[in-house]
Amino acid sequence: MSEILAKELAFPAVHPDGFPKLTDEPQFDPAKHLQIEAPESVLSLKDLGYSDAEVADCPTDFGVTSIFRILSDEGAAAMLDVARQLEAYTTSNARIARNVRGGTYQSKFLRDLCLSPDVTAALSDIAGIPLLPHTIPHQLGHLNYNPLEVGENVDKWHVDTLRIDYVMFVTDPKSVQGGEFQYYKGTKDEVAALTKAGKPLDPDKIVSPAMPGPGYAVLQQGNMVVHRAKGLTAPGERKTMVNGYVPRDISFPDYTRFDQLSIVDPAHCSASEYARHVAWMARERLSARIDGFEFSTDTAAMAEEFQAFADQMAKTAQELRDAGTGDVEHFGDG
Repeated sequence: MSEILAKELAFPAVHPDGFPKLTDEPQFDPAKHLQIEAPESVLSLKDLGYSDAEVADCPTDFGVTSIFRILSDEGAAAMLDVARQLEAYTTSNARIARNVRGGTYQSKFLRDLCLSPDVTAALSDIAGIPLLPHTIPHQLGHLNYNPLEVGENVDKWHVDTLRIDYVMFVTDPKSVQGGEFQYYKGTKDEVAALTKAGKPLDPDKIVSPAMPGPGYAVLQQGNMVVHRAKGLTAPGERKTMVNGYVPRDISFPDYTRFDQLSIVDPAHCSASEYARHVAWMARERLSARIDGFEFSTDTAAMAEEFQAFADQMAKTAQELRDAGTGDVEHFGDG
């Protein structure tokens, strides 16, 4: 299929129940709050051990970056203020003891940061493909908070339920003991095999990037890079923010693990957001078909295109019927 560059989908105008808005928060100002810098290095998926065939199934061969800056000092302070206010709304699941999802419904600062065209443009350059802020609001501005029990990992080894995201420290990582963000310089199949065999991950392949301060991040192809967040080894405050993106070229198959989202996110949000996301992709694909109209006798190609469309709709319908079943997937604590 040829390239289909989708138009950005606006954030929902309808506000869901259960997400009270913050009433006293900073106003996002990109001129004051952003200080975007380029990473010094980028690992490709091949650098992580993926084959040519596996890379070909992805929208980009981009893997994971070195540390780079997104927020200014003033921006980091404002983000910390918002994260502390949202901490009252933490939930938990089988992978993460304390997190906030859906915070972009509650905080305009968080929403404006996550939807920032300046950030999106910079990350598109790094990833090597045009990106759009994720069209599922619960995939925007995910916040992780350290568990109340010292030593418990913030998050287990896992891959993400979306393709591209950054992990940014909201608190100063130098102010606490432990709490490192780590990724594995290997493939997810390798980690799955080790986990199944009851063997530990190769310590020589575990990378712990040194974060210089709050507002610094790592960008990754999250569904391909195995990563985790370690626990604190002494009492302290550790907060990170994860923001998701979709490739603007939607000719690539969608990678949204609704089966996982439907387990951890509120039922009245997860299904509705996913249905809206799929409808957006369908609209953009049909619009591309209409806008690119041409005369042709290749009815086989036309039939194949519409069959693929019908298959995607049937798959989505079944996913919605199966919502909330299954288990949260992860690779454990390693």
